[in-house]
This record gives sequence, C-alpha cells and structure tokens, in this order.
Amino acid sequence: MGFCDFRDKGETMNVVDLRSHLESWPYDAEKNVRIGGGVDGREIILVRQPMGLEQYEADGRPDGRRVHGMETILVFHLARINAAKQTRSARGPELMAADCAELFDEASQYYDRLIILMRLKDWTRAERDAAQILRLLEFVKQHARCEEDRVQFDPWRSHATRINAVARAMILLDKGQYRDAFQTARDTLGIPAAADDGAPDHGKLAEALLESVRASLANHPVFHTHEESCFVRQGDYWTIRYHGHTAFLKATRGLQCLACLLRTPGREFHVSELLASLLEAPVAASAVVASGRLREDGGHCTTAGLNDGSPILDAQAKAEYKRRLNELRQDLEEAERFNDPDRAAKTQDEMNAIAQHLASAIGLGGRDRKASSEAERARCAVTKRIKQSIRKIGDAIPTLGHHLTARIKTGYFCSYNPHPDRRGAWKL
Repeated sequence: MGFCDFRDKGETMNVVDLRSHLESWPYDAEKNVRIGGGVDGREIILVRQPMGLEQYEADGRPDGRRVHGMETILVFHLARINAAKQTRSARGPELMAADCAELFDEASQYYDRLIILMRLKDWTRAERDAAQILRLLEFVKQHARCEEDRVQFDPWRSHATRINAVARAMILLDKGQYRDAFQTARDTLGIPAAADDGAPDHGKLAEALLESVRASLANHPVFHTHEESCFVRQGDYWTIRYHGHTAFLKATRGLQCLACLLRTPGREFHVSELLASLLEAPVAASAVVASGRLREDGGHCTTAGLNDGSPILDAQAKAEYKRRLNELRQDLEEAERFNDPDRAAKTQDEMNAIAQHLASAIGLGGRDRKASSEAERARCAVTKRIKQSIRKIGDAIPTLGHHLTARIKTGYFCSYNPHPDRRGAWKL
C-alpha cells in the first residue's frame, strides 16, 4: 500500500493510496464484506464500496472513537443525567436538540453495523447492537426535552425490536434450543411455527425469520434537524413538506389558518383576526382585536363588544399557564446558571408572550374578561377547522401531525409556539 501527498492550504500530508488494495478486491455488491484483524489484534469489519472502503470496529462504538472521554455518547449522557439528578430537586435534566442529534448519529452507526452483522450471520453481535439501539431510543424517550425529537426516533423502534428478536431466535436455533426459538418467532414476531409431520422445520423457520426483517434491513431511518419546511398554497392545493416527507392537500379554511399562525411563530391571534383573514375583509387587525367580535354575514364582517358570555380563559387554561410559567422560571434559572444567554433570551420571550396573553384575558383586580357569544362561536369554528386540518396533515405526515398537535394553541387566542430548541424555518 503506497502513500501520496495531499495539499490543503499550503500544507502537505501523507495519506494512504488504496488503489492496489481496491484492485485486489473488486467491488461486488454480494461479496463486499470481510472481517480482518487490526494491528493490535482486534477484529475489524471492512466493507467494499464502489469508490473505496468503510471500516467498522467489530466491538464497542463502530467508529472506535471515545467521546467525551467515554465509550459511547449514550454512556456519557447517562452519566451526566445521573450526576445531575443527585444535585437537583427540581425537574430532571433533559436532552437538548444538539444532544439528540449526537445520539442519533451514534445510533445510525450502530444501525449500519447491525445490518452488516446480520449479513454476516453474526447473531450474537447483531443482538447486542439491536439491544444498544433500543436502550438509546428508550433513553431519548425519557429525557428528550422536545417532543419532536422523541417522535423522530419512534420509527426506529419497530425495526430494532424486530431485528433484536430475530437475532435472539437465530442464536437459539444455533444452540439447538428449537422450542424456545419457535416460541420467540410466534410470540414476538407473529411467525407461525413451521412444521413437518408434527416436527419443527428448522430451515423453514430460519428462512421465515430472515424474511421478516428484510424490509427493516433495507430501511434506514433519517434524522432531520433544522431544515426548511414548506407550507405553500398553489391554486386549490397546499404543498406541505416536513422532515423529508411531502403531502398535497386540498385547500381548506383550516389550512389557511395554520399558514397564518406558522408565518409568525409566537404571536397570539384573536380568532376574529383569523376569520378576517379567511374572508379577506378590510379590517385592521388591531381594530378587530380591540373590538374583539366578528361574525360572518354574507361575506361581510360585523363587530361588537366583549361584554357578556363566558371568561376568555377558564380555570383549566389559567392553571396550565401557571404550570408553564413555573417551568419557564426553572429553565431561565438554569440557563443563567450555565451562562447560556441564547436559551435565557428565548425563555424570557415565551414568558413575556404568556404574560401578554394573560393581561388580555384578566382585568383589574384579577377579574376575568368576558367573551361575547359571537366570539365564542368564532372560537369554536376556528378551533374545529384547525384541528380537522391537523388531523388530515397527520394522516399524510405523522411527524408533522405530532408537531402541530403539540405546538399549535387554540382558543380565543391562537398561536404557533415551536420549541425554543427547535424553531426550524417555514417557507410560506
């Protein structure tokens, strides 16, 4: 194996020339994996790709790196959170978006190696890696701060669970524990026991097991971070793109309301404003909010005062706001303690938005402001349309359905409140 010079910005370094090695191992998609020994005797896995080689450690973290001085990212975050729990009595520590992206990168490495180990029929190591992925997924589910991160990891769970069960069943078959293997296939994977004259057919079972994970081995989950999403109307249809998935939905008033909310994250819209935008009425937003009342009458807008009816915020809504403010105060204290000005500013912005909303709903002396019957009808109509549209979006793009359900607030005031840790960007 020779060396060649590599120049970058005036610097020269020696790199390995792989041509002779690649020529001695022509690319063949069916025979592109080999196990060899490293210079220190450890086992490594080589994968021949069309333009080069990939190398994996057979054991430990697939890339062989120690991260933050520990064996894996998962071990590091486990230690960090366990240590934090010993010193805090408030809400437990959480995984931020950057932490989840880091964990996903590690899970992706294990998944890549898992696929190779299944091809090599190294069932013991395959079961180990699938179990590691499942532990990582459960850890993110318990500690991720943002719902969107938990949802993104969900598609992995069924694949990793099935591969883990197949690897365990294959280990049992190799050990001659046929009945246990059949029970795993039947109970965990739903594979009926193959039989021949009342005796188990081991070959058919092994074939059925491997067939049951063929789709999982071909399907590699993808993690999407802060990419631009799309919510654009084109004629009678809306084009919606989120985390690599695209849907085309027929235009509805609910989708128009959602677009209005997505356009200005964090802003509170009174339902009368949203109705005015639907009717394309020449009513100033500030005037509509001030009058607080709007009803549809032959395509025109009629306003009236807010002087009767039920409170704008009921007891449950006020309790939820109080709970959220307490959480935000804790977040603000933690951000200031760790000298994180960006997080502190985002937290303060959300606290200010809640305070503004409460001020619009509660008068002097803490008395509730009342909503008119017309405003109540507007609230019901807008809420119904928005929720119907979110359900339709969820049917087409489940992850976006989860996101909007968690981040769209409805009521007399509606808003889109993306998590400060995952604001993203929308093309509208």
